[in-house]
Amino acid sequence: MPTALIAGGATGIGRATARRLLEQGWDVHIADVAVELAEEGMAEVSAPGARSVAYCDLATADGPGRAVAEALLLTGRLDAVVVCAGMLVERELADFTIQDWDATMALNARAPFLLTQAAAPHLAESGAGRVVLTGSTAAFRGGGGSFAYAASKGALVALVRSLAVALGPEGVCVNCVCPGWIDTPFNDPYWSRVGGERASAERDLVARIPLGVLGQPGDVAGLICFLASADAGYITGQSFVVDGGLLAS
Repeated sequence: MPTALIAGGATGIGRATARRLLEQGWDVHIADVAVELAEEGMAEVSAPGARSVAYCDLATADGPGRAVAEALLLTGRLDAVVVCAGMLVERELADFTIQDWDATMALNARAPFLLTQAAAPHLAESGAGRVVLTGSTAAFRGGGGSFAYAASKGALVALVRSLAVALGPEGVCVNCVCPGWIDTPFNDPYWSRVGGERASAERDLVARIPLGVLGQPGDVAGLICFLASADAGYITGQSFVVDGGLLAS
């Protein structure tokens, strides 16, 4: 069975991806700071695949390398790295600090690079190595308070192209999935910044989405799992938007 490392698999899209991969017969290792939530998510799946969880602060310089090493302990192989870990800081321009910027970049942009760098030799040995990064539609549109988040996600869209070129000769495919408004607690900083009643702000947002609803984690997990699979062997260097049609409108 193939083995996946999911960086940030305790909640939201990462959790939905871990569940789906287990159900599809994968072995899964989760690296996250929220160990109890990750273990709870793993326990909800009755599939027979091997699974493990380890505490890891991916925003540190050595965290990504440690995450790869711990993932290899599960089965001795690594076929896919899925990066769902991220942070969103929402502040008005005058209030945005250098600490906000640096913390966001460390987790959202540096960690995916370091994870891929550390995993690359093992993914090459797989014969069907895959890297799937989680970007955002924020890479393609403006946001009044998500300065570092938007910049970091734009960086990932550019990064996948370079990684795809570098790792293509090794048979490793690298892609990015860019979710729109997915209904998870990750968006709470935005609801707090816009103020007022969330229900009202959400109605205004949903009215701009052609499909008329917020997305669910499973809507993104399905595409991630496909891109991690052997079936996606001729797709690399791409960024795929999953937003219910919002950018199209």
